[in-house]
Amino acid sequence: MDPISLTVYKSPLQKIRIGKNNDGGYVIVEIPNIQYNILLAGGINGDISFEEDFISKYTGVKCYAFDGTINKLPKINTNITFIKKNIGANNSDKLTNIHDIINNNNNIFVKMDIEGGEIPWLQSLSNDQMNKFEQIVMEFHWPFTNKETNTFNNLNKTHFLVHFHPNNNCMVINYRGIKMPSVFECTYLHKKYFNTIPELNTESLPTNLDQKNVLSKNDIVINYPPFVAKENNLLLHNKKCNEITSKYVNNFEINKINKRIFLLKKKN
Repeated sequence: MDPISLTVYKSPLQKIRIGKNNDGGYVIVEIPNIQYNILLAGGINGDISFEEDFISKYTGVKCYAFDGTINKLPKINTNITFIKKNIGANNSDKLTNIHDIINNNNNIFVKMDIEGGEIPWLQSLSNDQMNKFEQIVMEFHWPFTNKETNTFNNLNKTHFLVHFHPNNNCMVINYRGIKMPSVFECTYLHKKYFNTIPELNTESLPTNLDQKNVLSKNDIVINYPPFVAKENNLLLHNKKCNEITSKYVNNFEINKINKRIFLLKKKN
């Protein structure tokens, strides 16, 4: 995985936090007048605070919650359908790739924390299926091998990364010259909500919307590229991106630009 594929952009819309305090809550984009058809929630354990807050805010949304490690939801909610299966690349007695649900719905919100199962599942999806997701909120676990490269590239074809939150209950490693949290939460917004190429994020992480996953541990503070842009990065990014006029810009081209900028900055 190339760290440049985790370049964070400014959201064109306001962001809010959904779910309980600390671990279990996530930052999402508040899209005006959005009509979500379905919430797909993977990884429940003992917490449905995000799901309950979401379906309370966006009334009429169907919610399917998947977790093969528990026998039932932590509490009864008639608006949440529980399925005792883990999410993965294939279908079996214990796994589901939920392709059938995706294919039969549109305007989907995806929220997943499936302990490493996110990469195989994302790799199983087609571009048409990815385009059905208005937003994706996902926790990634140690995605530092070559097998994740196409996963993040495919995400960047249809969505922009607009929020990045390090899980402070994990290690920080030096990966390709960049200090990176080994576990992190990402919020992706579909490109159709952008009228132009977005600006690079300049806000230090975590933001004032974020909360510690583990209250007793220090936050992991990030204030450097590709997560947080500096002045030189911004100037070069804006200059190069002005040359691209397509509304549905190819993130491969943007990431090439950002990689050249990052490498130039390292040399200097």
